[in-house]
This record gives sequence, C-alpha cells and structure tokens, in this order.
Amino acid sequence: MRKTALAMLMLALLAGAIGCTKDDDVAPAPSSTSTPAPSTGSSGSTTGTSTVDKTTMLRLVNEARKKGCSCGATYMPPVDTVVWNSKLEQAALLHSQDMNKNSYFDHTGLDGSTPATRITAVGYTWQAVGENIARGYTSEKAVVDAWLASEGHCKNIMNKLFTEMGVARDGNYWTQEFGKPLK
Repeated sequence: MRKTALAMLMLALLAGAIGCTKDDDVAPAPSSTSTPAPSTGSSGSTTGTSTVDKTTMLRLVNEARKKGCSCGATYMPPVDTVVWNSKLEQAALLHSQDMNKNSYFDHTGLDGSTPATRITAVGYTWQAVGENIARGYTSEKAVVDAWLASEGHCKNIMNKLFTEMGVARDGNYWTQEFGKPLK
C-alpha cells in the first residue's frame, strides 16, 4: 500500500447546534476524518458484536442525506442514500472495542492504525473512506444529532462520494465508517 494512500485530511470541528438537527445535551465532542484516495484490501475479521440498531442508524443518516444540511457555514445539498456494509461495520467495531478497552479517544489506534488501514484490514477495497467517532452517547439518535451538529462530522455524513456505511458501538464508544468501494 502506498503511503500517500494513507494521507488523512483532518477536518476542523465546530461543536454546537449548527447542523441539520439540534442536540442540547452534547457529550464530549466527536471527531471525524476523511481520506479520498485509492487503496487495496487484505483480509481480516473481528469478534464480538455491536449494539447498534442498523435500521435506525441508516434511517437517521439517510434522512439527513435526502434533505440536505447546513454543515457549519457550508450548505450541503441532498445526496444519494448510503447502504449498510458489514466490512465497514467490522472496522468500526474493532476501533470502538479498542478505544473502550484501552480508554482512549482518537482516529489513530494505539497500534498506529488509521481509518484507512483498519478498513483495508477487514478486506474493504476502497476509493474513498471517512470516519466519525464519538463517546458518551447512549442512543443512535443522540450520536447522529451530535455528528450533524458538528461541521466535520456533518460533511462526512453528507459527502456525496460515500455510498456505504457501517457503524459500531462498544460501551459508549461509537465509530462510523463510510466508504466508496473500488470497482
């Protein structure tokens, strides 16, 4: 894998009620990142299960994508919906489990992994990937509301490049992975 494929675009975050929805009960700020670069995949797997309600998560994200959003000062027009991808869910679960088990909160794993390397490790071959993380939220609605109220997260959710998504939660650590497969 080329090192340039792992270059991360760190998005500035803007906390508060500026997205598609308003969340008055904001826990610690979530964090987001996107990588629009090609990569090749390898195999990988995970153990354990996430407690995320997939149907609810897809509905909440796709409602925002269908209607469009103001992500900070940037209006993001409506975009196509995303579909659930189990490999993205696996990558999300591994990261949520690692953050919860080791009590940290970051896009970079303690082993140096990045969203791109974690997604590649589970066998997802991608053109573009993005990641949102959060902690402290107890429901799908609360975490999606918080992500939509944060400029960087909102832009990941509304990114027209992304066609697939997987989300996982371990404890109150959430990871949302987005991707567009390489075809």
